[in-house]
Amino acid sequence: MKFTERETHVMHWLSHGLTNKEIAQKLNISDHTVRDHVSSMLKKKKVKNRVALTTLTAKHEEIFTRRPD
Repeated sequence: MKFTERETHVMHWLSHGLTNKEIAQKLNISDHTVRDHVSSMLKKKKVKNRVALTTLTAKHEEIFTRRPD
């Protein structure tokens, strides 16, 4: 499954090592919303943690190297 536009934005910052709170501040959303997006992405990629998600996604998605709009 593909990520939504917002999940893509979250993934960008996640791949740069930001915490949920830091991502929330960057995207002007709550840290609970970030947590929900991360949880959704974990399920979509069938991985158990953020490191696995970032590693797997970085191998297949070039979009996380550029800053989201």
